[in-house]
Amino acid sequence: SSGINAEYGASSSHQQIEAALLQKSLLEHSMIQNALLNQAALEKAIQEHNASGSNDKMTQMILEQALFQQANMIQLAIAQLAEEQAARQPKEPEVMKEARQDAVPAESSLIDCVKFSVVGQKQPYTVFISSNSLLLMDYHCHLSTEEVYGYLGGKWDPSKLTLQVQSVFPCSLKNSQDQNECTVLQNKIRELITQQDMTVIGWYHSHPTSSPRPSQHDIVCQSVHQQHMRSLDGRIDPCLGVIVSPFRGQSPASEMQLFCVMHTNDGRPVPMHLEYTCVWDNTISPALATEMRAMSLLYAQQKTGVRFDQHWRNNMNIFRKMTESLKQKTPKDISEEQFVEVMRQIVAKEE
Repeated sequence: SSGINAEYGASSSHQQIEAALLQKSLLEHSMIQNALLNQAALEKAIQEHNASGSNDKMTQMILEQALFQQANMIQLAIAQLAEEQAARQPKEPEVMKEARQDAVPAESSLIDCVKFSVVGQKQPYTVFISSNSLLLMDYHCHLSTEEVYGYLGGKWDPSKLTLQVQSVFPCSLKNSQDQNECTVLQNKIRELITQQDMTVIGWYHSHPTSSPRPSQHDIVCQSVHQQHMRSLDGRIDPCLGVIVSPFRGQSPASEMQLFCVMHTNDGRPVPMHLEYTCVWDNTISPALATEMRAMSLLYAQQKTGVRFDQHWRNNMNIFRKMTESLKQKTPKDISEEQFVEVMRQIVAKEE
């Protein structure tokens, strides 16, 4: 049989995740193989350094920085692998010329997530997400006709098996193709999350016009993110993957999928659907509104930035479509009229 291994924090889970990552298709890619081997060696060196009781902070910092650089190397290698695989596939039509476009090429390549109840198991941990985190994710994904991404900051409580998303950190880039800019921004975001007494507990990205089901590449990326959540005692702490689809379907509301990747006993990766509970914030803080305004200005300067005055459908422009989606995630003590006015000021657009 090929049951799903759902035991978080167990060494067997860690071994199965590693086995899935080191499957033939990835091993054939030397950059990934070498980066994973180097990462394992660095993690062992950090563990031995901590176990020695040494107060040598400089060595600790050097090892941790080297480990982070290996993580970036793995992400680069995965991106290169995806490009190589895409080059061997027939060219697909360009999508999302406008935000109202309905074309969804390669929809058939997306993979359904499996509910834990279908395989006779309970979800291994409970997920809580703040309403402002949901709001900022959805807003970010409305800003571009291309995929966007960001990180989730929060807390993991292994005693209660609860994962709490407290804040969202968008990767808003002037040039998404500039790898140096991407790396610098990722480093800054990780530092900011640590400064706010949180840890990186997940990531999100958009599928602008297609389903929020993960692609094979998304599953590989999620597996790598989960690999990075390994603690020094060998446990695998949870890592949440979120996909937001803002411009698919007839409803103004964005579609969203939360998932993790588990593995069958024979090492096959399976995307698993995760349920969550919203924790409502009291207000949209001035800091959050300022961040959203800065993001709007940044994407407005890009060719792929969404134009909010363009028609979407059903007598709605994209601004109204977006506000209808975001209203479902706003604090309950803010009226609809107040929220629409706040959003008008943020995007500096009239209907």
